[in-house]
Amino acid sequence: MIMLFNRTKLVDILSGKNVNDYYMEYDKTQWYSKGEMKEYQLMKLKKLLKHCYNNVPYYNRIIKERGIDINNITSTNILEKFPVLTKEIIQNNYKDFIPKNINHIKGVKISQTGGTTGNILLKRTDANVRSSAWATYKRFQDWMGISGSTKILRLMGGHVAKHSLKDNIKEYIFNIVNNTISLNPYDKSDKNIKRIQSVLENKGISSIKGYSQSLFFLARLFEDRSVSFNIDSITTTAEPLMDEHRMKFKKVFGAESFDQYGCGEIGSIAYECNHHKGLHVAEERVILEFKDNIDLLITDLDNYAMPYIRYWNADQAIVSKEECTCGRKTLLLSRIMGRTCDYISCSDGKQLHWAYFWHLLFDTGIAAKRNMVKFQVLQNNINELNFRIVSNPLQKEDKDIIVNNMKMFIGKDIKVTFIQEKDIENAKSGKYRPVINNMI
Repeated sequence: MIMLFNRTKLVDILSGKNVNDYYMEYDKTQWYSKGEMKEYQLMKLKKLLKHCYNNVPYYNRIIKERGIDINNITSTNILEKFPVLTKEIIQNNYKDFIPKNINHIKGVKISQTGGTTGNILLKRTDANVRSSAWATYKRFQDWMGISGSTKILRLMGGHVAKHSLKDNIKEYIFNIVNNTISLNPYDKSDKNIKRIQSVLENKGISSIKGYSQSLFFLARLFEDRSVSFNIDSITTTAEPLMDEHRMKFKKVFGAESFDQYGCGEIGSIAYECNHHKGLHVAEERVILEFKDNIDLLITDLDNYAMPYIRYWNADQAIVSKEECTCGRKTLLLSRIMGRTCDYISCSDGKQLHWAYFWHLLFDTGIAAKRNMVKFQVLQNNINELNFRIVSNPLQKEDKDIIVNNMKMFIGKDIKVTFIQEKDIENAKSGKYRPVINNMI
């Protein structure tokens, strides 16, 4: 922890953030009782709503129109008086979301999010929200057993080429400060694969961070070459982490897998601890509500540059009915279901989650038998699917199994076109999407 403390303080000095203080605070609050955490959230929420009333025109209008008494807040349930916030509402009222005191908020940065779905939003963050988010991530590293001396291989990025001197300097500093080696996971040339293998074998790597699908590809490749490693931990983000991924990572890399969840607008939201019972919500920085018991509504307690109150990000999650055996009392998510566009529409009006297709391929043995690397299901209308697959050629019996199963769940009139691919491209963001529903 001493090394982590020193590195965190160094990053704070270089970046103008205050991660260390938040980290030390969150190291204690993770053990709060449910009541203590509610009081902590209420304290933050009161400050945020006063800021919104005094400085954010959109929320000033909402508070007045709905008669919300922000001077008499006794419970976080006051959030129920606020409307659900969507990306479209922000885009249509963008100027009214700019705080009047924006010039007095420390470290405001503007970036974009939402490129995966094509619905781009220019978001603002400040030094405070970035500090809080990174503090929860540092705590997550504690859960994984990562200290300041842990050497990390970062297999992320690379989908957009960056060659400027400024970009190279930033990456160099990032790697030095975070004790990290960064390599491109999307370069599948034998030269790059050998480079990754060499780093894993010779650079003292103890942890890997990457996208689950690209790591799964690497694990299968190394397994075929009878190569294995002794890595302590793997953390994945942005993409589905399935049980088959975890088993393959354990077999090839020797590593326990740790999942995490966040979104571009809010940042860090939930993390998996070493008891692997679900993802702990970072309740110190977000309040989660659930529309229709599954759709996430997120209130960011830290972002004053662009407040998000009851923000619907189109993601869905299932809350665990049990507490984690680690002793933490924070809200536990048993599963992240993904975005609504990650579902296939069925003829009876229901929707089929992307995980169905994954299990269909693995549970029937087709994935193993045909050496499946990647798949993607595309839907343009209710009765037609394009099933793209990177594997050895599917046989008629394989296709019959897949189609017959789909007819049971999607509709008897479904037409499936199988497309054998050499590779399946990632989205512009660099993330792999197993299902794309163009009807939504």
